[in-house]
Amino acid sequence: MPRLPVRADRRRALHASTAWLIGPLLSMNPVLARVLIDDTHAAITQQVAQLVQDRHTPRERAVAIHDFVRDEVRFGFTPHFYAMSAAEVLSAGVGYGNTKSTLFIAMLRAAGIEARQQFVDLDAAVLRGLLDLHTPLVDHSYTEVKLDGAWVATDSYVIDLPLFRAAQAALRLEGRRLGYGVRVDGRAQWDGRSASFAQFMPGDSGGSRHCWGVFPDVAAFYDSTPAAWNRRDDVMRVVFPLAAVTANQTADALRRHGPTAVRGGRSRAC
Repeated sequence: MPRLPVRADRRRALHASTAWLIGPLLSMNPVLARVLIDDTHAAITQQVAQLVQDRHTPRERAVAIHDFVRDEVRFGFTPHFYAMSAAEVLSAGVGYGNTKSTLFIAMLRAAGIEARQQFVDLDAAVLRGLLDLHTPLVDHSYTEVKLDGAWVATDSYVIDLPLFRAAQAALRLEGRRLGYGVRVDGRAQWDGRSASFAQFMPGDSGGSRHCWGVFPDVAAFYDSTPAAWNRRDDVMRVVFPLAAVTANQTADALRRHGPTAVRGGRSRAC
């Protein structure tokens, strides 16, 4: 059955890339006061209904949703950073670890599949070449999906396949382990049976210092975790939107041109 085209069109992409002009004027409080994992939102339930049609088992449905979130919502950032509901992430067609987890969990729950959001931190080098948040580690969340009575962990939906392949190729050429949003040993495929990660790696003590645990959503995480690295405070609301534009341009260049788009940490956007 054909799927609805949900990838952001050119007009919406233009709005997203220029929203940094007004982003600093917008308060995050009204956004975070809403339910972020809005699994009953009409846009979420309608998209899920299309995805799971003809998928007969929870695992098949979960994998279909995973692949949709991975590829139809490209990796990148909006001026609102993590302060987005699942429906807003779906509409924007762009997201990163925390916002794509928000969307993934909402869609899983809309399909009747239990899921929860685990919060950790990552070596900030995973974003090298795209984004510098000026912290040694960055906040991250991955998803645990309950299938056949067991929790299966994944964040392999975070990076869309064109970027994932180009980023890993660039890392191999540079002899680096982390950067451009991925691990050189990360995975973007998930079968719903075993853990799969593109950014986080369990047991990598050098890549993560804190496993904060499960929170209802990203807003609850920041409300309850004073030691979090990347809170969207007043300074971040002013600085981040422009950094997001640059990061998205570099990611798009990698998708289009592959490893030739970046040279030793420097990039070209066209």
